[in-house]
Parts: sequence; C-alpha cells; structure tokens
Amino acid sequence: MVNENVSLYGWFKEKTIYLGICLFLKAFYQANVLILKHERERFFMTEMISGSDAVLKVIEEWGVDHIYGYPGGSFDSTMNALYNQSNKIKFIQVRHEEAGALAAAADSKLTGKIGVCFGSAGPGAVHLMNGLYDAKHDHTPLLALVAQVPSKKMNIDFFQAMNEEPMFDDVAVWNKTAMSAESLPGMIDEAIRQAYKHSGVAVVTIPKDFGWASIPDTYVSNAKNHVAPLYPEPQAEKIAEAAKLIKAAKNPIIYFGIGAKHAAAELKALSEKYKMPLISSVLAKGIFDENYPAYLGSSGRVAPKPGAELGFATDLIVWVGTDSPFSLYLFNNSAKMIQIDVDNEKIGKRHSVDVPVLADAKKALAALVKAGDKVEDRPFYNAAVANKQNWG
Repeated sequence: MVNENVSLYGWFKEKTIYLGICLFLKAFYQANVLILKHERERFFMTEMISGSDAVLKVIEEWGVDHIYGYPGGSFDSTMNALYNQSNKIKFIQVRHEEAGALAAAADSKLTGKIGVCFGSAGPGAVHLMNGLYDAKHDHTPLLALVAQVPSKKMNIDFFQAMNEEPMFDDVAVWNKTAMSAESLPGMIDEAIRQAYKHSGVAVVTIPKDFGWASIPDTYVSNAKNHVAPLYPEPQAEKIAEAAKLIKAAKNPIIYFGIGAKHAAAELKALSEKYKMPLISSVLAKGIFDENYPAYLGSSGRVAPKPGAELGFATDLIVWVGTDSPFSLYLFNNSAKMIQIDVDNEKIGKRHSVDVPVLADAKKALAALVKAGDKVEDRPFYNAAVANKQNWG
C-alpha cells in the first residue's frame, strides 16, 4: 500500500511539473506574440528614411549647413540625400577631393565649428589625405564621409575597392566603418562628438548600399547636449611669477597663436600696459588688425621683416596658445619664457619654459594685466614700432 501511494505521488508530481512547463511556454509564446505585434505596428507606423538622409539629418542637427566634396558613383546615395535636403544643407562642389578637405579644414579654423567633406571610394578616399592632415596638425574638428563599394562587394577585389579604414588610422582621432544602415546616424553623431572632444579628424566609411537602405527615422542626435569645455583658471602664484619676469625684462615680446583667437582685447591690454610688441603665428593672422602699431605681423616663413627680426632680439617671450613647429628656429634660445596654454602636453614642447601657465588665454592674460605696474616707456618697444613703420 505504501509503494502504491509513493508511485501515485510521483506520477502526480511529474504531471504537475509537466503542466507547469506547458503553461509557462504558453504564456511565453503569447507574450512574444504581443511583443512582435507591437513591434510590427510600431515599424509600420514609423516614418522611414534612407541611411544617407539619416546621416545628413544628424549633421544638420549639429549646426552644419554646407558640405564640401566631389561626386562619385560610390557616393550616389548621399548625393541623392543632398538633393533631398538641399533646403537645409548646401553642397559645395570642388574640383578635387583634396580641395574639399582643405576647404573644410579652413572653414573649421575660421569658424570654430566642425567642417565636413566627403570622398568617393578608393581613389577619392586617398585624395582627401592632405586636407585631413592639415586639420590634424592645426587641431581643428573635421568630419570626413568616405564612400565604400557595396557591402557585398567588399574584400573580393571589386572595382576601386580598397581597405580604407586602416589608411585613416594615423590622421583620425576616430575612424570607423559602418556595419549596417541602422548604425549610420549613431555613428555620425559619435564621430562629431569625438572630433569636437579631440579637436581633430573623425572618419566614417559608408558602404554604398547602406546609404540607399531604408531605416526608421527615429534617431535623435546629441547636438543639443554639446557644451564648450571648461578650461582651467590661472593659478595666482604662476601669474605672480610671470609678472616678476615681465618687470625684470628689458626686451619682452608677446608671441600668440590661434589659441588666443578670443583674446584680442587682452593681448592689446597686455602689450600697452607693459610696452611689449606683438608677433603671431601665421594661423593667428586676423586676430589683430594689421595696422595696429605694436603688431609686427607673423614670424617665421612668409613673414614680414619686422616680425622675423623681433624674436632674435628678445630676452622674454610671453607665448600664448601656439604650437608652431617652426617656432623652434624663430627666437633667442636663451630668452626666458612664460607659456600660456590649455593643453599640458604643449607646455615646453617648442622652447624651454620658466613659468608654465595652464589656463585659458583670455583669463590668464587678463590676470597678467592686473598683476603688475604699468611701464611708461621701453626703448625696445619703441624701436620695434619704428621698425614696422620704416618697413611699411
């Protein structure tokens, strides 16, 4: 009798477990049917957009209203998208991909906004290089859209197919190839973020068929969350040290670069208070009016005589926001130096430094203006201004 009860209990337990599994599978199936139904309804209710139109939509959300490039068959999907969105983004056709990349780099340097260019697959991609390296070495944000052959024709020796991504590894701060059409808007968004963060080149390679493919028009870019970086405040003790050096100097000058583009008023105030002539890097031309008496122009290659001569006669350089490689050869090696920069890696890179000031140029210069006593007259300053007048 006991054995029969045990057997009955085992049978009942087995059937109960079986029934529970069946009920679970039924519920799981029904839930998945509902999910699939919901996704299907959402899919058919969602507006669709081509991959290339999605790319341009993200770019436009980042405030870009024009793109430089030269058309090619592998880029026809994006050319079609440019036509579709011609009321929002202007296509500026160049005569060579290199010219487009150089134009985008120059655009970025002048405006501070990201420049955008494109090239077709293979040779067109290669032709972008000079412009991209220009942006890299001048530390300006640039987005390069690089076409690729259709994804099914990659890696099988197709017409003008090249392994493009490795070519851009050295020039780019971010360099990726799209693996699906759906990934394109997110990749463009991330590329622009990285270009701004690192002040450099971001490259997105787009297989031709991904640009034509239809994807849900649901992506929202991160553009509205982009904020300017906060630069370090100048340290009071460094400003005090710098002021002492300026007071002790007989032939001090100010040498500034593109990093001082928002500090023209502070540069002028520093020059006038301490009687220090100004010279600039080539990139920084335009920050100051060429007719300002104490601005002697740029120094180095293709520079006017007064600016070129000044660096060899100085005993102190206030070096602001520049990383020009040629500056190694433009100044008295024994001159003392105060360097102001937001990038610690640049401090002391081109000349030995006596007082490093890791800070925003505008704030550091303003602090220096307040830190010392006014110099009424300085023979070196007078001679520099006279040299410019004589040369002009």
